[in-house]
Amino acid sequence: MARRAALTAGAPLSTLVAAETISAFGSQLSALAIPWFVLITTHSPTRMGIVFATELLPLVILGLPSGIVLDRIGARRTMLLCDAARAPLIALVPALHLAGALTFPALLVIVLVVGVFSTPYFAAQRLAIPQVVGDDEVLVARGNTLVEGVTNLANFAGPAAAGVLIGMIGATSLLWIDALTFVISFALIAAFVPARFPTAEPAEANRFLDGVRYVLSDRLITRAAASSILFGFVFRLLFVSFPLLAFYRYHHDPRVAGWLFAAWGGGAILGSMAAYRIIALARPLNVAAIAALGTALPLWLLVPDMNIAVTIAGVTLSSAAIPAINAPYITMLSTRVPPHLQGRVFQAIMTIANLAAPLGYLVAGPIFLAVGLSVGYSIIAILATVAGINFLMAVWDSTQLPSRMT
Repeated sequence: MARRAALTAGAPLSTLVAAETISAFGSQLSALAIPWFVLITTHSPTRMGIVFATELLPLVILGLPSGIVLDRIGARRTMLLCDAARAPLIALVPALHLAGALTFPALLVIVLVVGVFSTPYFAAQRLAIPQVVGDDEVLVARGNTLVEGVTNLANFAGPAAAGVLIGMIGATSLLWIDALTFVISFALIAAFVPARFPTAEPAEANRFLDGVRYVLSDRLITRAAASSILFGFVFRLLFVSFPLLAFYRYHHDPRVAGWLFAAWGGGAILGSMAAYRIIALARPLNVAAIAALGTALPLWLLVPDMNIAVTIAGVTLSSAAIPAINAPYITMLSTRVPPHLQGRVFQAIMTIANLAAPLGYLVAGPIFLAVGLSVGYSIIAILATVAGINFLMAVWDSTQLPSRMT
């Protein structure tokens, strides 16, 4: 039966994976192109951080209400809506630039609206997997592994390509490619992913806080959420540091920023392959707990002012541990949470995890300007270590797991 389900779901799942590969690659081009454009035109790390924060702000403000939308219209329609909206919005940036009408406030408005439509996309994508492959835990886990793997591949290839292409065609011209990827993703999902009826129950249609209540009812998830908030803050400081490192220490070379972002994505690819095997050999959440600490410790390599290779190694090792956290956690939620609550629970977790992320983007520039790169990386390493230890102890102390980790 599982084999038949896998064969039946093969084409839609492959389409989801292909759509994610294409759109994620384009998004990674923009992830470097937009902040780099702001940095070279304004020479302001603070303004660059504001752009980062603006795109993420809707996730914090609209994360919980968007869960209701996801439960009402379904995962497929949500993804189609998001792709259809983001394509023209991203294309508007180079269009306004060519017309000489792209101001900083206008860019912030565009980035903000893109963030609005990006908010429910990740949860919709993950919820579409069990709708395509069924409720079998193995099939869902493999689907999540595939999607995470191609996302990590895009995180690796996209920034590296962006670093080269920015030097060739310019930062704003690169955004035409990102807009095209959303169009292709929309076409693939519309043509090959079957529609599924929404699972929300009408009586609970407006109870968007149900997702938060579900999260708070589980002690392990609550404590893990605290680590997620801290990691979310730390990673934004880290991401802002990449263009700054390239700009101030490596002669305004966008390729260095691309290498660092690519190292983050490349480490995640290696981590995905390792996690696929390790999770089958040990208790998944215990693996996730150790991986949380493994995410933090390599960041100490960034503190000394050393060769760029050492910095790249620290970034790679840190990101390599993240898939071993995400895969067990997402699979547990997608197979354990009641179907009519899944959209709200997923959005609640994403919202909680990103509560401090806009603040991280806003303060990153001033912090690095005030204390320098080395001290800034010390702050990052300390906070990440605290988050990793808390997650480890949360799993250790949880009544849902044996008292001794195996």
